[in-house]
Amino acid sequence: MMVNAGFLFVSLKTNQILMAAGDTFRAAASDQLEIWAERTDCEIVRAESEKAKASSVLTQAVKKGKELGFDIVLCDTSGRLHTNYSLMEELISCRKAVSKVVAGAPNEILLVLDGTTGLNMLPQAREFNEVVGVTGLILTKLDGSARGGCVVSVVDELGIPVKFVGVGERVEDLQPFDAEAFVNAIFS
Repeated sequence: MMVNAGFLFVSLKTNQILMAAGDTFRAAASDQLEIWAERTDCEIVRAESEKAKASSVLTQAVKKGKELGFDIVLCDTSGRLHTNYSLMEELISCRKAVSKVVAGAPNEILLVLDGTTGLNMLPQAREFNEVVGVTGLILTKLDGSARGGCVVSVVDELGIPVKFVGVGERVEDLQPFDAEAFVNAIFS
């Protein structure tokens, strides 16, 4: 089974980034995101209790971002199986929660797809797009033997653009998508 991570972006028009640790399902997720917040010199909002709902963490973060003048609130909505109804319903709650704080939010909904997934990538993208309206894709794990070629089917069928690719585990390894370089890598 493949788990996807989703991110909701809420643009608040200044010049700082605030991260929201909305993955309240997996114990280590907040710790992992906190490491990335430190690496990128960003602030982070974490759940105040073990049983907090993802939507409440995201609401708290977007409110803080709005009050303190952050440019972007990057909301990690956690790894989710597209076949798990309750997790997908929680994702809908996350989207609704941030839109109550900032009209028109989220500004972006990025679906993170694992480049090693293969053909299961298309049904995953279909489900996530149907549930929350995905605006872009991040294709990861392209630093090994994975080529991620199945993303072509996703882009073709759903019209969702690939915005970033992950080619490693360092900050600079999340790169803007370059279609020509991607095609050349597939055929090299």
